[in-house]
Amino acid sequence: MQAHIAKAYHFLDTHLPFSYREETQKVLKAAKIDASLDVIRNVRTGKTTSNVAVLNALLKVAKKHKKQNEKLQVEIQN
Repeated sequence: MQAHIAKAYHFLDTHLPFSYREETQKVLKAAKIDASLDVIRNVRTGKTTSNVAVLNALLKVAKKHKKQNEKLQVEIQN
């Protein structure tokens, strides 16, 4: 696996929520990309890494949740 792909999967392992498939599918539909929930799961689990559009959508969802978690941490500290 290429280094940048491995880095992406590490980020997903850390920040992607448990219920990622439907949210990722919405991101893809907004970009006019059709991908089934099974395809999304296969990319997430690393069964296939060739679908870069799905991987990018997964990263977008993970980044959103990372930002939400950081905001929550700030709110808890205040």
